[in-house]
Amino acid sequence: MRRAAALLLLLVAVAGCVSPAWDDHDYALKAQASAESVSSTVQVVRVAVRDSRRLTRPYLKTVLTEAAAELDAVADQFGGVQPPSERSDQVRDRLLDRIQRAEDVVDDLLIQVRRNGIEDPARAARELEALG
Repeated sequence: MRRAAALLLLLVAVAGCVSPAWDDHDYALKAQASAESVSSTVQVVRVAVRDSRRLTRPYLKTVLTEAAAELDAVADQFGGVQPPSERSDQVRDRLLDRIQRAEDVVDDLLIQVRRNGIEDPARAARELEALG
């Protein structure tokens, strides 16, 4: 668990090192890297939710809390890169919308875990799969 937390902290620290996007290609590469980070985080949450009945509530709460922090860091990092063109504006809007939807789902799951546990893990896992 400490190793995972250290890795997450390292990823967040590295994510803070943002360089500007000079053109649409560079911006698209940054968007792709951010999208991959979001997908990875969402998949970790999906697996944890799917297996939530076998996990302790404190562990599940930790996984969700770290995922929420990671999604927030990605949103801050990518949102801080100014799009170089109107075409890149569309990429930015789509990705930030996707990140926001993922944050909303994770936040909702975290609330459920803090209260009584995840209400419908199968439905939540499907919703996370759709966010991919």
